[in-house]
Amino acid sequence: MSKEVHVPTGPGAPEVTVKVKEHNIIVRALYFLLVGWWFGLFVALLGWFLYATVIGAPLGIKVLNAVPGAISLKARAKDIKVFRDGDAYTVTQVKKGQRKWWIRVLWYPFGLVFSLIAILLAWLLCAFLVTMPLGVMLFDKVPAIASLYRS
Repeated sequence: MSKEVHVPTGPGAPEVTVKVKEHNIIVRALYFLLVGWWFGLFVALLGWFLYATVIGAPLGIKVLNAVPGAISLKARAKDIKVFRDGDAYTVTQVKKGQRKWWIRVLWYPFGLVFSLIAILLAWLLCAFLVTMPLGVMLFDKVPAIASLYRS
């Protein structure tokens, strides 16, 4: 399933269409029941262990960012910006500003503990149909909890 987002760029300007590929809710539910519930925990713990090694931290954060997709095939949201550059229009992905490096370094030991707790709590929440959306939302926040990373 694709979702189209139309971005008007101003008076008389062409319209920009961004297509986002999403899976059907039934496919996502079947995936979660057959694969996602165990594979998502494996990916989350792998990302956490990589992050805990310090040297593997950058890769660990990338893996932690992929956890919602590993659990439920959830597509990552991206912010885009359209601006005029002479006669052409440019579409770019907006990157959020990150906290200062020294704040993130001081947060590292706390982030390790809190992110592991968040991973286990999110997985527990995903075990129940009623609380599964909360679990997926918490998995989305694990990279921010681990390293104060703004995605």
